[in-house]
Amino acid sequence: MGIKRLNHAVLYVSDVAGSAAFYRDVLGFRPKGGAVSERAVFAQAAHSDNDHDLALFQRNLGQQRSGPFSPRGETPDPRQPAAGLYHLAWEVDTIHELKRIRDQLAEIGKLGMEEDHGAHKSVYGHDPDGLLFEVCWFPPAGNADASGDGRLDWDKELARFG
Repeated sequence: MGIKRLNHAVLYVSDVAGSAAFYRDVLGFRPKGGAVSERAVFAQAAHSDNDHDLALFQRNLGQQRSGPFSPRGETPDPRQPAAGLYHLAWEVDTIHELKRIRDQLAEIGKLGMEEDHGAHKSVYGHDPDGLLFEVCWFPPAGNADASGDGRLDWDKELARFG
């Protein structure tokens, strides 16, 4: 089946609240749950039913990496730009397609990490220039599970949704 659509864009910005206000006031993005923190905001387009269409992250918190993706508290490289693209996320229709892409990324040495975000399952990879991307799959409505530790358990998820 392949990629279904662009699911969301993630930007790292110098001022989360200011950027959130801009995207809200000019383009109609509404903060998910109405919440804006100093560190991050997840926002939906005005008429979207997507979990989030845009995320804004405070720059240089360690989550934006041009090399191997490892967002767990590392010191950011001082050469990271002040603002810019963190990653784009594409959506697939099935967990089997997500697994196929995951396996292909692993085979060519481009797999970053795998996460269970509760609302969706994700794999991350890098293109030949080191740009980060995410491929995600959303379980059927009513099947999200946010009780886990964030690790993607392929055996469990394939048994549940395969």
